[in-house]
Amino acid sequence: MSEPVPPQPGRPPDQPAPRIGTADRDAAMKALDAHLEAGRLDAEEYGERSARAAEARTVDDLVPLFADLPRPHPPLPGETPAPAAPDRAPATRREPGALARYGPAISGALPIIALVLFFTVPIPNAWVFFLLIPLGGALFASSRRNGSDERDEK
Repeated sequence: MSEPVPPQPGRPPDQPAPRIGTADRDAAMKALDAHLEAGRLDAEEYGERSARAAEARTVDDLVPLFADLPRPHPPLPGETPAPAAPDRAPATRREPGALARYGPAISGALPIIALVLFFTVPIPNAWVFFLLIPLGGALFASSRRNGSDERDEK
């Protein structure tokens, strides 16, 4: 990596390279971190490149650090930024289902319904009606969880 640095494209050869600041060096370090995490750099090469990034003073000092690496590259002064990826289409708002709409009312009524069935239906093992209470709670909780996930994505 000690070969001479060609001038940045779009800049005349006699014009000096733009100086970089702390934010630019930090952005370069974060990009190098991403390459280390992706396995594109080993620890020794990462250490070497991060030391050079920390000592960099101009754009031309940072350019060779990323010459052989794919994106992400740090945004550098004097460069035109890469076109942004198109945003996803906005999510359409779905109406809540019947369980999400009426679930709280049904869950509140289930203990009363179980009690009425327990005393009015003459079957042995009538205690099974009380199993409706946790069953309704589980159904209602799953519909609430799915509904909150959709709200979190927006």
